[in-house]
Amino acid sequence: MRRMFSLFLALVMVMSVSMTVFANPQSKPNGPWIQPEQEVKLESLMSPEDLEKNLMQIKDRARPDRMELDVVGYSATYEYPIYAVKFGEADTDNPKIFIQTQIHGDEQLGTEASMDLIQQLAMSNNKDITNILDNVTVWFIPMLNPDGAVIFETEQGQSKQRQNLQVWDPAEYGLAEDTQAPWYYRPDSVSREMGFDVNRDFHPYLDFELGPDTAAYIPRRSSEPGVYATPEALASRAVFKELQPDLFIDHHHRYSNIVSEDDDRLNTLQIIAQVVDEDTVVSFGGTDYQLDEESLNLSKQVNSHVYQALQRGNSPFGAVSRYPEVNLPGTALGSYSMNGAAIMLYETRGQQHPYGHTGQKANGQYTQQSYVGLYETLRGFATGEIYEIDPAFYDEEIPYGSPRIGRPN
Repeated sequence: MRRMFSLFLALVMVMSVSMTVFANPQSKPNGPWIQPEQEVKLESLMSPEDLEKNLMQIKDRARPDRMELDVVGYSATYEYPIYAVKFGEADTDNPKIFIQTQIHGDEQLGTEASMDLIQQLAMSNNKDITNILDNVTVWFIPMLNPDGAVIFETEQGQSKQRQNLQVWDPAEYGLAEDTQAPWYYRPDSVSREMGFDVNRDFHPYLDFELGPDTAAYIPRRSSEPGVYATPEALASRAVFKELQPDLFIDHHHRYSNIVSEDDDRLNTLQIIAQVVDEDTVVSFGGTDYQLDEESLNLSKQVNSHVYQALQRGNSPFGAVSRYPEVNLPGTALGSYSMNGAAIMLYETRGQQHPYGHTGQKANGQYTQQSYVGLYETLRGFATGEIYEIDPAFYDEEIPYGSPRIGRPN
């Protein structure tokens, strides 16, 4: 069915919400932008308690034998359960996809989109959904960093936090008291911007354990892999090792950019298929970890498929471009790609803190954009359409070089 269920939902949302958002643009490029007097409330976005409640309700109402719900770890400080939602078995010949969201606590719309998709997969009898379930295995971690997702008040308003609130304690790993923390740790507890950036805590060697014998590998710069010091990274790693996915999707947020030097439309999404240089090698335990051509080509096919899906018809999601080139083997995307998984990064516009650039109305549109992209990815694997895409489309057709812009007010 070429006219997809997700596109219908997107158009419904556009008619009911987004038309008011994009009327009377406030700047060129047009917004929406947060206004100086505007107070942004974050209660409409899922808290860790809301997530747990919603997952339990979906599980209770799911069609028989469709969905498995597991606790794969606990957050560093508040000890919230970290849930994995599983559709299909790891031991299968079907394509296997791992979708992870909210590794940064203030980047939440991926959680909203993934929960909408989880509900459809668990409960819908739509033909496209049943075809996906028959032909694709998909597992989710819909909120990897629940500690960072907790709302707190600042002088500027409500906020969430990028880090995981964890305190560096060398003794926890059997290390000397004066052992320096990894570079991606912040000790500042006054502003609440403390803890680890979980998305720098990954290593291609998936059995890495931080301890006296590996203390020399604690990274001092972003080009070095992480050390799995956080329970959140360990939870993600456990799911990856169990599933051994063909594709890993990680959902993030970014500030405001325009599509390219020649296209001043405001980006709604940036995507990327490669976060590690092809000549980067990480050696550990007698094994060399390096990006391979097969998984990179599949990454480009997946990213191209989503880009094409978001351009169809009168879609409001056409302002998509490629994320800047990076070389980050210590990220989840980087480490997992060096273990043979294709990858896709979502960098949706807007972050959920007082200095973010979007409000509640735009959040609905951006959530739907991510839903459409994720849904179309699953459908594309179920039908085989993704494998028909020329990987060269990614490099040749998707705009690149999106300049960052500040809000006009």
